[in-house]
Amino acid sequence: MNMMNPKNIFAGVVIIVIVPTLILTLNQSDKKPTLLPVSTLPTAISTLETQTNSEGSISVQVTPKLTSETVFEITLDTHSEELLVDLVPAATLEDETGKEYKPKRWAGDPPGGHHREGMLIFNQIAPPPKILQLTIRQIGGVPERRFKWTIKS
Repeated sequence: MNMMNPKNIFAGVVIIVIVPTLILTLNQSDKKPTLLPVSTLPTAISTLETQTNSEGSISVQVTPKLTSETVFEITLDTHSEELLVDLVPAATLEDETGKEYKPKRWAGDPPGGHHREGMLIFNQIAPPPKILQLTIRQIGGVPERRFKWTIKS
């Protein structure tokens, strides 16, 4: 059997290059939600602004991201303590009717250190809400931090 056969070379390339690439791609697909093209979103929704709360010793910055899920990019910064809070049980999302939603996961830096960032991910809210209010509890000794956006239709 001739090992330099073009079929054998092609099979080797597939195994060495394509298979690892597919495995890496599949492993990464869970980590971040897929962002929808801005052109498919209503203009008002795509302009939700970043909000920051700097109470206590920890600064919390939140930016809504519009995806196939309801996602908030969150950055935590401090110079005085470890950032150990688990954001999934600490956060709730509320719409204009008062209905509350719990996050389904955190995709980002693990607890610890003085700087963390990632995405707090909720299921998509249907029908689309007119108001989003994200509440995060017990970060840096602050009982509640509230971030509220009004979505104009």
